Amino acid sequence: MNKVFTSAGIVLLVLIPTYLSAQLAGPPDEERARKDVQIQWLKKNFGDKIQSIESNGAPVLIEKEKSTADILYKFPFLVTSKRKDGSVTRTEVGANYVFVRTKGWLFSELGLGKSIVLSDPGKESPDKETALKLIEDALVQERWKGKTIENLRLGEPISGSDPEIHWYRYTGEYEVVDGYNRYTCVNLVVRIFKDDSASDWKLDWKEKGICRQQGGGSSEPPQNY
Repeated sequence: MNKVFTSAGIVLLVLIPTYLSAQLAGPPDEERARKDVQIQWLKKNFGDKIQSIESNGAPVLIEKEKSTADILYKFPFLVTSKRKDGSVTRTEVGANYVFVRTKGWLFSELGLGKSIVLSDPGKESPDKETALKLIEDALVQERWKGKTIENLRLGEPISGSDPEIHWYRYTGEYEVVDGYNRYTCVNLVVRIFKDDSASDWKLDWKEKGICRQQGGGSSEPPQNY
């Protein structure tokens, strides 16, 4: 009998560290979740080209009532993808993880939410590098001559159409360096389009940014048109 208890004790001692390590293991980090989203998305949508995977808020911890997996951890993302048919979509997704007491955090499923079409087949938006360069060059030439544009950041384009042209609306922010002074500019709004007679992208400005000096100042930098 003593041998039986001894054997059981050894098994228990072997299992306890595994159980405790699983309990103490922290939830998956965002970088791991982002990689899992990419893998699972391409499994479900073979032939797609993912353009970006952006965070769509803080991860959420959800308690469930199951014997083996009773905690759910969800990372919300926005996936922008060029589909096989040439269209570009942006989709709300959730990378869901369950906590299994003996194994720790395991990927569970890729939840899909609202999806919107950013551009139709054959009407793709410019790639991000092209859009950034086009907008930065135009800002220097048309508003901030002799100054330096830095940290230009753009959101995902929103597709739209007028009777004669198809355009992509961008919003963003950037910084202006003027000697020793630095300014932060927000609320940039511009549309990028091609008309029937041109092969190059053109800009239609709505707002070139509202700028304020960093460090507590409130004035805009001198503008050289």
